[in-house]
Amino acid sequence: MTEKIAVFVDSCCDIPEEYLSKEGIYELPMQIIYKDKSYLDRVNITAGEVYEHLPEEIPKTSLPTGDSIQRSLDEAYDAGYRKIIAISISSNLSGTYNFLRTLLDADGRFEYHAFDTKQVAIGSGLIAVAAKHMIDDGKSFQEVIDGVDRACQKAITLFCIPTLTYLRAGGRIGLVFSMVGSVLKLAPIITCNEEGIYTPIAKARGMKRGQKIMRDKIKEFTKGHHKYLLAVAHGADEEEGGKMLAKLEEMGIHGTHEYFEEVGPALGVHTGPGLVGVACTILD
Repeated sequence: MTEKIAVFVDSCCDIPEEYLSKEGIYELPMQIIYKDKSYLDRVNITAGEVYEHLPEEIPKTSLPTGDSIQRSLDEAYDAGYRKIIAISISSNLSGTYNFLRTLLDADGRFEYHAFDTKQVAIGSGLIAVAAKHMIDDGKSFQEVIDGVDRACQKAITLFCIPTLTYLRAGGRIGLVFSMVGSVLKLAPIITCNEEGIYTPIAKARGMKRGQKIMRDKIKEFTKGHHKYLLAVAHGADEEEGGKMLAKLEEMGIHGTHEYFEEVGPALGVHTGPGLVGVACTILD
């Protein structure tokens, strides 16, 4: 008999939108906090609305509320789930991983395994997708745990942004590097290192050059592999994101499953508009 396993994923993972309506997926919304009002990430605010108001105010982001997590736990329990795979972005970028573990321990109704993916945004989202595919394929709870652990070890997230202004405002990257980027008009390519901390791997002269660097990195990352998940994300620049995906395919980089998504509000707060990113998770 197939085990009934739920997937809990924080909204910063930017799991592809089509998965939000799938049975057994529970997204925990981060908070987008303005001076006069708070919103729930991907629930009652869009990335476009965040970008629209950035000139007036750069909001703060915060963890999902304990109440919202508890509601999701109750819903999962009532739906018959007793086992949970919890997927979170890097614990060095957000406290959600540790907060969720604390609440799961306190709840006590579930057998669970929580993963600190050491990735961010769609990079973490692809790991959640891999978990859901394994569950739907009838894998046991332990097999899913082992498979997700392998996926975390074989994942990469890259994104290129036209300015570091918003990462600096959110305290996500050093001031010195931000100043260099703005003075020289460089578009940094950023990834998460082994500790899950934002790390610049290159500084391109313009977004087009930055996208080429990312494509070359993904080509190198997928070399020799035939089964992998691939996603391209954009921040209010569907045209450039679409070009990125098309050029990857021209290079022969075809994911077993491919996704094309807009960056969610929580990441949009920290990167601003214009981002183009790519993520990959190796499955073989």
